[in-house]
Order: sequence, then C-alpha cells, then structure tokens
Amino acid sequence: MSYIKLAEAVSQAVVGSGLPLLRVSYDPIGDVLYVHFTEQPVAADDSEFVGEDTVVRYCGSEVVGVTILNASRRKRGKE
Repeated sequence: MSYIKLAEAVSQAVVGSGLPLLRVSYDPIGDVLYVHFTEQPVAADDSEFVGEDTVVRYCGSEVVGVTILNASRRKRGKE
C-alpha cells in the first residue's frame, strides 16, 4: 500500500470523529501498531481486547488509544 493511500484511509477514518489529534507509531520488531488519541502521551489504566489482536486502551472512561498486535499480518483492503 502506498503512503498516499494509507494517509487517505486514515483520514477517512478520523475526519469528523472529534479527535483532537491522531498519532500513530509502529514497532517493527514486535510487529505492533499503536494509535494514540491524545495530544500528550497518556498512561492507560485499563484495556480490553475487542477483536483478534486488537486492544482498546482507556484512561478512566476515555479511550486513549488502540493497539494492534501482529499488524503486518492483518488483511489489507483493495489497493
């Protein structure tokens, strides 16, 4: 997938969501994708698996991020 198509897919997912900022980082050694929904790093105090290899992270009742395990093995959409 090209960087442009990836950016377009991300923009479609977050535009209009009301999120102040979206930060994304990828750990190639652990094959983990981190999506953060806060402007500053926030330590989560709770988390839950919501799907295969997908974890939602919370601080109180606020969702502060999503972690996707085995990110490179996820099915890609049409390119």
